[in-house]
Amino acid sequence: MSGIRATSISKRYTYRWVLKDISCNFPSDRVSGIAGNNGSGKSTLIKILSGYLSPSDGSVEYDVNGSVIRTEQVFEYVALAAPYTDVVNEFTLREMFRFHGKFRPFRENLSFQQFEEKIRLAGHDDKPLSHFSSGMKQKTQLALALLSDTPFLLLDEPSSFLDENARQWFVDLLHDNKKGRVVVIASNDPSDLALCSEVIRL
Repeated sequence: MSGIRATSISKRYTYRWVLKDISCNFPSDRVSGIAGNNGSGKSTLIKILSGYLSPSDGSVEYDVNGSVIRTEQVFEYVALAAPYTDVVNEFTLREMFRFHGKFRPFRENLSFQQFEEKIRLAGHDDKPLSHFSSGMKQKTQLALALLSDTPFLLLDEPSSFLDENARQWFVDLLHDNKKGRVVVIASNDPSDLALCSEVIRL
């Protein structure tokens, strides 16, 4: 069992508090949600949980199968897909897959051919990602995160830029790759929050 526990988290930018005294627990084998109005701090909390940002006050504890992970090491255990992350536009899909694999192993030693089948973008393997549509880039980011062999999976607005068919693709891929992981989704989209067994509202 793994988990993320945030205790009395607060975050301030200059004189403005974006988050104030937030405590929450995210266990594995459950999809948890973070909801709130625009500007409520959803993305800030996801960034803090990922280790990308440090809280102004409070603490975050990470546990992987009973072992405590230090904050400065947590990036090795996290897969993140968000509007503020991006693919390398100069890479092809094949190159992006290989590049990502240097930093995050893929689940079940996934090959590029298997990745291409799962992402349903056959025929685009040698096309520069700069030529991809917003929805295709979003699918690429989501697939890289979902198929990474990491105990922590953090998704911020995962359904943005996805059409109806791609949304169902995302739901299916999440279902197949959530077991044994801490999964946290930050979103106001009802279809995203419907995937969560528990939702924290900021």
